[in-house]
Amino acid sequence: MTHTDPITLPQPAEDAPESIRHLNTLLDTLDSRLVTWAEQTTAWLAATPRITSTAVDKVIRPAVEALLHQPGSPFAGAGFVANLGLLAPDRSYIAWWQGDDMERVDALANFSPQPVSRYMRAEWFRVPVSTGLPHVTGPYIDLLCTDEYVCTFTHPVFRDGLVAGIVGLDITAQNLEVMALASLRTLGPEAALVSDAGRAIVAVSPSVDPGDAVHAAPGSVSYRLGRHFTAHTAVMPVG
Repeated sequence: MTHTDPITLPQPAEDAPESIRHLNTLLDTLDSRLVTWAEQTTAWLAATPRITSTAVDKVIRPAVEALLHQPGSPFAGAGFVANLGLLAPDRSYIAWWQGDDMERVDALANFSPQPVSRYMRAEWFRVPVSTGLPHVTGPYIDLLCTDEYVCTFTHPVFRDGLVAGIVGLDITAQNLEVMALASLRTLGPEAALVSDAGRAIVAVSPSVDPGDAVHAAPGSVSYRLGRHFTAHTAVMPVG
C-alpha cells in the first residue's frame, strides 16, 4: 500500500451540542498526536539509509517516553512495529513500551525463530498496513501489553512510498471514560461513544460495558466524531 493523501477530519455541525464539540476536540487531539508522530517517524525513515533495531530503539523510545510521561497523559503504552522487509526480508521488529516505568513489551518476539510474530496478525497492525490508513482497534482485552480493556490507535508510517510499519498508542477504556463520560451524560442516560465496529467505548448506562456490541436505539440522535467514532444519545445491546 502506498502513501495516501492526508485525511481532513470531519467536524460536528454548527448546531451540535457543546458536549459533542468537546468530545470531538478530545478525540481530534488524540488523533493529532498520533498523526504528528507518524509524520515524524516517516521523515526519519526517509532520511535514514539503513534501518537497524538499534536505530529504531534510539528514535522510538524517547518519543514513547515523552508521550507516556507528559502531565495528565492518558496513554498506557505506545510504540512502533516494523513491517516485513524494513529491517530484514522475513523479519519484523517491535519497539513498544508501557507504564510509568517504561516496561518493554514482548521484546523476546524480536529474537523468535518464527519469521512472522503474533502481533503481525493483530487487527491493530494488519489493518493500517493493508489499507495505508489510520485505524482504531477495540475496546479489547490487551493480553499482549496491559491486560486491561484498551483502544489501540495505530497509524501507518512510510518509506519509499510503501508502508514500512505502524506507530501506535494504547489508551485504557477507563481513561477514556474519565475523559468522555461527563460530556456523554449531558446527552442522556443511555448515551454512548461507539467505535466504527459497533463496540461501546464509553457508556452512561451501567448495563453497557466497554466492548459490548450495541446499536443506536429508536429515536436516538447520532453524531459522527473524528475518523473512527460515533456518539449516540441512546444505545441498545445487539441481539
